[in-house]
Amino acid sequence: MLILNGSVMVPGGDPHAPRRLDLRIEGNLIVEVAETGTLHPAPGVAVIDAGGKLVVPGFVNAHHHSYDMLAKGLLEDMPFDVWALHAQPAYFGPRSRAELRVRTLLGALENLKCGVTTLQDFCSLVPQDDETIDTILGAYREIGIRTAFSIAVRDVAALDIAPFVPTGAPPGVLELIQGAPGRARDELDYVERQIARLRPLPPRLSWILSPAGPQRASFELLAGLGDLSARLRIPVISHVYETKAQTAKARQAYPEHGGSLIRRMQGAGLFAHRAFLAHMIWLLPDEIELLAELGGGVIHNPLANLKLKNGIAPLRRLREAGVPIALGCDNSSCSDAQNIFQAMKMLCLLAAGIDPEPTGLLAVNAFAAATTGGARALGLEEQVGKIAPGMQADLALLDLSNIAYLPMNSAVRQMIYSDTGSSVDTVIVAGEVVLQHGVSTKIDEAALRAELADIMGRFRADFDAVAGRNRAAIPYLLEANRRVQEMDVGAWRYLCQCRRE
Repeated sequence: MLILNGSVMVPGGDPHAPRRLDLRIEGNLIVEVAETGTLHPAPGVAVIDAGGKLVVPGFVNAHHHSYDMLAKGLLEDMPFDVWALHAQPAYFGPRSRAELRVRTLLGALENLKCGVTTLQDFCSLVPQDDETIDTILGAYREIGIRTAFSIAVRDVAALDIAPFVPTGAPPGVLELIQGAPGRARDELDYVERQIARLRPLPPRLSWILSPAGPQRASFELLAGLGDLSARLRIPVISHVYETKAQTAKARQAYPEHGGSLIRRMQGAGLFAHRAFLAHMIWLLPDEIELLAELGGGVIHNPLANLKLKNGIAPLRRLREAGVPIALGCDNSSCSDAQNIFQAMKMLCLLAAGIDPEPTGLLAVNAFAAATTGGARALGLEEQVGKIAPGMQADLALLDLSNIAYLPMNSAVRQMIYSDTGSSVDTVIVAGEVVLQHGVSTKIDEAALRAELADIMGRFRADFDAVAGRNRAAIPYLLEANRRVQEMDVGAWRYLCQCRRE
């Protein structure tokens, strides 16, 4: 394949006025980046005329949950733990193979339509069986997106806020909040068995190891995952310091680690290979320095952080400490869009909104977080995230006739601040065109919409049942949330300086 005459974002190039270049792709790899007009098609070679297009490395959504794609638009104005009671797969039980496939395809398609060529699916499997995982991975292969897949594991079932729930809650409410604990060995055995069963993974698929959170796992489970990561050289991604309640719990529950979730993970060996931590809002300055020393990174999820009332990550301090940053779009029930353009823009705006001084967090940094940063988080930096010979041919072509780029003053700034993703025209993964003129070349989108309509009746009925069952617990969770907000955990991560008016 030849891609000719595009404005190409290459490493070291001018991000505001990218040069017009030609790309030669052989198989799944970029093999040549050349001056426009120097590459000529041979018989049988596909040619894409990229004149009037901005050619960028495919974006990386480093934090996605396929399991709640069907809950888009159903929840709002809920603190984190109230939301969790409505969104976690354990509350819904096993789902049909048709639903598993459709929700996975839907999430992947939305990502592709926003120029994402690689996503990390942090997936809670209910039940943990071969058929469930095979259905999900089969859907990813069907649609052609690159996927770093993880099985979220935990053996502490209680909601993070459980220690702060007031006394007097009815038994049924406590049962919902506490859940049923699991066994660390069972979780570890399942993950290791799946890795062995599916070895080698098909092209475009890779593994990530994911404790649901260091506060949701016993030390035995965390240490087991740390050992597995070191032995198999598989990166770790976990939710960490997403909420103030998680932070308050850490201060009380882990005195042997100084009340620190980072030190708890360090003690379990989870930084032995590579670890990126999602959210990271409520960490302290000394933990930022420790994270940098350990070589860990952060996956910033600005939309979900705001919608779930969790606060704003200390982006400037993380950057100044040299902590690498990736970007994620998170759950569709708490960000409502798998749109990396929204996440890139919000990274810059949040940094500006909490600091009256220049922060150095610019459009180029947001672009890097969504490309090279995400690739590094997933252990794929030698394959994706930049346009260069030897890299996978994962590309997105953005239409420069889109209103976002008129007039053209800065490609990267207008990509971040003006574009909504509506410019995405063509997406290529591993040298294969998987989206052409905004439409999937791999699946029948009309058929997917019909299948979605068929399963939504059952899903909505089940969702309504879960919401009805949870209603009695909400007042207790809100009171627990108020108690947590009055606690001093050493950090304050809201825009408002007052605790409560």
